[in-house]
Amino acid sequence: MNLQKTVPLSAVYPGQSGERDFSADLAKNLKELNVGKFEDAETEANVGTRRADIVATGEDGTLVVENQFNKANWDHWGRLEAYARLKKAGVAVLVAEDFEELMIVTCNLRNEDNKVNWYLIQAQANSHDELSFHHVARPAIDIQTERKIDTEYSEFWTPILQGEFGKLFVGKSTSLRDDGWMEGETIGDVEMWFKLINRECYIQLYFRGENPSELRDKVIELFPKSDYDYEYTDTSTKIRVKFPVLDKGKNDRDDWDEIREKLVTMGTDIYNKISESGL
Repeated sequence: MNLQKTVPLSAVYPGQSGERDFSADLAKNLKELNVGKFEDAETEANVGTRRADIVATGEDGTLVVENQFNKANWDHWGRLEAYARLKKAGVAVLVAEDFEELMIVTCNLRNEDNKVNWYLIQAQANSHDELSFHHVARPAIDIQTERKIDTEYSEFWTPILQGEFGKLFVGKSTSLRDDGWMEGETIGDVEMWFKLINRECYIQLYFRGENPSELRDKVIELFPKSDYDYEYTDTSTKIRVKFPVLDKGKNDRDDWDEIREKLVTMGTDIYNKISESGL
């Protein structure tokens, strides 16, 4: 049997730009990490005064990835912790070729008492430049827990859909497949969506049409920074604006009524301003 020989990642991605090239390839193939549903990946993403290797968003919230050739060190672990906190990530991943036992133990302990899902993932390359990824440390996964998540999301959105928090969003669509997303309203070429993740809720606007960037700029003029908190979350294919609502989410069950009320109140305000503008 002719077994493929393992080679260092630096042999596949040589030179000073090797780790950046690896990050760029990984950002295009995040599903290979098997840590959730993420897209819209950005490499060298600004986080405070530093840059994270990869930051991505998707159905499972925000993902932060730090990559490292050779054996993982504690400097990269520390950066990942900082980036995950600042980006309010739901999933944090450190990718390297090897890990010391203490870091594996630390990661497993972190998963026992933390709302963030922490992963250590070993990246390996063979002599044909083929990559493979193996979970070295990961959160415990329970099938019953995963089923419960769908039920919880449905339970959260139902009072809004039934009109208990106003009539504007009655009967809009929400899919258990999409977990924490609920469709809001569409005003011309502007789509509004509500998002609930573990520790955060927000409203996201998507801009369509022939010139979505220009439409975004016109709409955002309706929301002065002195009164509204928002951030651009554009990607190469999507023009978006995110309005944070609360630093509370699915895990804050005791505050669900407050979260629902705040989402609907802000969603109604945003809808009215755009609708009345005539854009």
